[in-house]
Amino acid sequence: MNKEKVLVADDHYLVRLGLKVLIESFDNYTVSIDVENGKDAIEAVDLADIFILDLEMPVFDGIKALKIIKEKHPKKKVVLLTNSMSIPILVTAKNLKPNGFLFKDCVHQEIKTCLEEISKGNYYQGKNCMAFFNKHAEEIEFVENLLRNLSYLTKTELKILYKISLNLTNPEIAELLYNSPKTIENHRTNISKKLDISGYNNLQVIAVKYRKSIESLYNDICK
Repeated sequence: MNKEKVLVADDHYLVRLGLKVLIESFDNYTVSIDVENGKDAIEAVDLADIFILDLEMPVFDGIKALKIIKEKHPKKKVVLLTNSMSIPILVTAKNLKPNGFLFKDCVHQEIKTCLEEISKGNYYQGKNCMAFFNKHAEEIEFVENLLRNLSYLTKTELKILYKISLNLTNPEIAELLYNSPKTIENHRTNISKKLDISGYNNLQVIAVKYRKSIESLYNDICK
């Protein structure tokens, strides 16, 4: 029987080693290569059928690697592995539709089940992962709406929102963008409407809280 080839990507050597030893103990799977970042995983895409990607890695993180694999190699299967408790990061990752999602604290118990399920074409989400999503369902729904609404912003509005997330004032933003404070104020009003945020100060609070998500979109679109 031909074994399915697995690539393991994690920036911690001991995690890679542990996963490799574990997976090699299964009858139907073998680790063809292990790498320390998402860029190396993409470069080795032809060497594996299944990719186990740490969500937070240097060079290319798991989200970027997942996005590229899904776009260019849709038949490949990807499992995301993480310790992250950041809801925006987890929501962004989940929305990219990985084949499996596991928290690292339970990977040894569930990795075999996960591999078997995704090999059948099913989606597998770890028990602890599922419990976390259920516990934070209200905030997750808010973040999903926020990320969706961010796509409605113009490039100028996104630039201004990013500056707001850095805790800059209207005059400071106006100076940086060669605009008037009144123009920035008008943009803030429009941004709040598009993001369905009421209250002048709430836009600032939310922008600061979810700065990483805003910064990621800003880097993709405005740079």
